[in-house]
Amino acid sequence: MADDSMLVNFAIDDSGLAPNLSFKGGRWKDRLTAKKAARRRLDRLGQRTDKHDALDNDLRNDGRKLQAVTDAENENWRPIKRQRRDNRGERESIPFAPNTLQNPTSKSKVATRDKALPQQFVSSLFSSNPEPKTELTNEPEDDGSAKPSNAPLTGELDTFTSLGLSPGLANHLMKKLNLKAPTAIQRAAVPQLLREDTDAFIQAETGSGKTLAYLLPVVERITRLSEGAQASDATNSMIKRNSGLFAIILAPTRELCKQISVVLDEILHCAHWIVSGTVIGGEKKKSEKARLRKGLNILVATPGRLVDHLENTEALDVSNVRWLVLDEGDRLMELGFEEEIQGIVKKLDARQVTKSNEQGFLTPRLPSRRNTILCSATMKMNVQRLGEISLKEAVHIKGEESSTTDPDRAANSESAFSAPAQLRQSYLIVPAKLRLVTLAAALKRAFARRGSVMKAIVFISCADSVDFHFEVFSKAIGDHKAETASTDDEVMENAPNKATKDTIAKAVAFSTEDSPVSLFKLHGSLPQNVRTATLTAFSKSKDPAVLICTDVASRGLDLPNVDLVIEYDPAFSKEDHLHRIGRTARAGNEGRALLFLLPGDEESYVGILKESNRNGGRGLIRSDTNDLLKKAFGSTGLGAGNDWETRATDWQLGVERCAVEDVKFLELARRSYQSHLRAYATHVAAERHIFNIKTLHLGHMAKSFALRDKPGSIKVPGMKPGDSNGIKTGKKMAPKDRSSGANSRSVLQSNQSPNDGQEAARRMREKLKEQSSGAAEFNIG
Repeated sequence: MADDSMLVNFAIDDSGLAPNLSFKGGRWKDRLTAKKAARRRLDRLGQRTDKHDALDNDLRNDGRKLQAVTDAENENWRPIKRQRRDNRGERESIPFAPNTLQNPTSKSKVATRDKALPQQFVSSLFSSNPEPKTELTNEPEDDGSAKPSNAPLTGELDTFTSLGLSPGLANHLMKKLNLKAPTAIQRAAVPQLLREDTDAFIQAETGSGKTLAYLLPVVERITRLSEGAQASDATNSMIKRNSGLFAIILAPTRELCKQISVVLDEILHCAHWIVSGTVIGGEKKKSEKARLRKGLNILVATPGRLVDHLENTEALDVSNVRWLVLDEGDRLMELGFEEEIQGIVKKLDARQVTKSNEQGFLTPRLPSRRNTILCSATMKMNVQRLGEISLKEAVHIKGEESSTTDPDRAANSESAFSAPAQLRQSYLIVPAKLRLVTLAAALKRAFARRGSVMKAIVFISCADSVDFHFEVFSKAIGDHKAETASTDDEVMENAPNKATKDTIAKAVAFSTEDSPVSLFKLHGSLPQNVRTATLTAFSKSKDPAVLICTDVASRGLDLPNVDLVIEYDPAFSKEDHLHRIGRTARAGNEGRALLFLLPGDEESYVGILKESNRNGGRGLIRSDTNDLLKKAFGSTGLGAGNDWETRATDWQLGVERCAVEDVKFLELARRSYQSHLRAYATHVAAERHIFNIKTLHLGHMAKSFALRDKPGSIKVPGMKPGDSNGIKTGKKMAPKDRSSGANSRSVLQSNQSPNDGQEAARRMREKLKEQSSGAAEFNIG
């Protein structure tokens, strides 16, 4: 039987109502208040339990902690600093304000104090830095003994007319192009290439005039075809754009192709009936096909795009090609163009043989065989391999007196490529934490006096890092915040068009009212029209300017008025270093080069560079980093003291604050830091013991990218994530080619089958190579 109205009463012990004592989260003072309240509730119950004992222990510990803080605050009202050191040598300082501590036990005063004291970061740029092992060297006095090694010749008999050029072309060079005399390599190469139909290997240092050394003979020989037609009164046989393609010039990068085309057009002003053109990546194929359909006599091209047109453009007729020039042969091989060049040579041979029986009006006056000219500053194994592919019974031409020698004997001698004799080289041993502020000091010091330096180039290893440093030096930091009002207007005035609005800016970090400086950036990840416009604007700039770039601008480019080259990141090989510094001290002009190295293993890199120095180490001196910082950031006058350290630290903290406040800039800094480490791991095998990623202090290196904590999960080849020292020792990774196009080609070739998808794979390789543009980019991450 059920009784719905039954009431049942249970007697419950009061101890069972004890609260569950779990205190988590919040501030420790709030937890202490909660614990005291819980103890009062337990005391009201009147029974002693285990929870009492545990709570008493917590209260005693918290009471001692509170008493220690109170005693320290009451003792002479001295501020207390809680310091935290991380792996970068920084410390976080949180001072207490004495004026808020009149009653230390007052909860309201304590709360007011905690809210009024934000965290303050105190940088320690100048502590915990490794000391350099190399001693400082005094800069030798300039006694005038270093004569320019790539300057034009000054002898009375050394004129362009004496080389065998026609009077019209020689006068055009001297009057219109303002070239008074040929250089040593031009004096050696031009008569040889005019006199004989033979293959040639031209070897000379940067800035010595190799471009004119092969362009002048080609233009002169094609001009003579027109003169032969005029002499025979054959007006219909005059050279025209539709007469055929006679010469092809191959270069590894788009920028170099553009520069060769500009020089060629200047020469052809005296022979306007000869038409030249370019086919390079990054442009529409439709417009290039229209250009080829109209007709060209001289073609400048990149290997990948030329292969594409040879296979897919019927209007491209190469049966009359008699001159093939391979410029920067070592770079062509480094970027993996060997297969393309082999295909180009085979197609030229096949199509010339096919039409050899067709006797046109020009065929009797053309050379009987094609002449191939290989140009390179170095004599490496890959250049010799390229010579085996393209050259037949070639002569070796150098700029010295005994210029023409047997190529086999020259190849065995491994003659070293050296820097120009008038180039003054120096280096800085810079700790990782000081790299960014030292680069700012070097540029600030270089442009401190108006007219002392007109243009400077800063070479950096990867595209992301170029973007980061461009943003840093164009931001308003510290004393330059007041200048932001007119920055946008000046940028628009400096930018030649809308395409360069993101690649040209005012160099706020080292510009002054008396000496304004423009800032440019260039790397292979930019669109081709932006790259071309930016490089043109930098070349034509009449005001002081700085170009921050990757190795895309290190080969063959002739940029006028470049007085200073800074290698902020060391080159990936000694040859790349020599090409970089070759952007200054050209054609006999003076120039300076500055190299940044880290303390430790990288200091031994100086010995390798001295081997290639023409003066046996003269001019390759070590400069003092602290002295540079004092001159750039220090105050003038007596009693200045060490204020330069404070100013340098303030500038560094300003950049770090920008990273904290701007999320996009912080992400760029992290990505640049990661890309830099990946690039650092790709030095050539012979120099990898010098540039050893195991020895890098990742925390200090992160500070050079305005990061207060090093990012995690850095996927560096062979590195364990989160390991600051670490390289995996189990699996060795193959050296990575620095061209993304070459890497992609090797992957596709290893995965594709012989009979399936070969055409698709070829098109994909061409697409990737167009995007990479032959640039040594590390814009990954």
